[in-house]
Amino acid sequence: MGGLTVSYLEHSGFAVETDTKVLVFDYYKDPAGIVNAYGAAKKPLWFFISHGHADHFNPRIADFSASTAYYVYNKDVPFTGGRPEQRRSMAVYEAIRLGDVQIKQYGSTDEGGSFLIRTDDYAIFHAGDLNRWHWDGDTDANIKEADELFERELKCLDGLVVDIAFFPVDARLERTREWGVTDFVNVVTVQRALIPMHYFGSPWTPSKAFLQTHGRVPLWIPQVAGETQVF
Repeated sequence: MGGLTVSYLEHSGFAVETDTKVLVFDYYKDPAGIVNAYGAAKKPLWFFISHGHADHFNPRIADFSASTAYYVYNKDVPFTGGRPEQRRSMAVYEAIRLGDVQIKQYGSTDEGGSFLIRTDDYAIFHAGDLNRWHWDGDTDANIKEADELFERELKCLDGLVVDIAFFPVDARLERTREWGVTDFVNVVTVQRALIPMHYFGSPWTPSKAFLQTHGRVPLWIPQVAGETQVF
């Protein structure tokens, strides 16, 4: 095949096809039936669940167990589907290896964690709900805590180089919508595609300030569920 085929499922859900497998992140909805199609093909599915929020975790992923190699999930996710040997629960900052796949779970600024996957000579990062959740109108104490928590997690990611990164750019944040993603690309090098997610509204349109500062960061901004791009 060559390259990575990335399909947008819905919200923060994506499927990433490599030469040997299909990585499915935070499956919530899949109106285009992308995972169904992959499940009927030959490559094994690998599901990753960053946390248990309903917009990131759908227990019906257990329906794909016959086509799935592993379900890998944050330790607080109440997943009991599939066979016991398919399930791998991980703590934040834990690293494991399953066959040719290296997995490290990083932290979050909400529930659960985020995932770095290395396989088939690619590095893929899915942030889950890791973001700078700076809500205008919140209390000064809450804003300070959120900013400090995000800065702490960024230190853990500093210097990371990845091929693909999925990161929240939530429209509800309004004025501060792209603060988190801007800070993220200040410390993480993204070589093939930075892909926004978790819109909760209109897809992200990068500001002039972001493009002036980070115009060299390769972007793919999916608009509707079912879009697919090869990197």
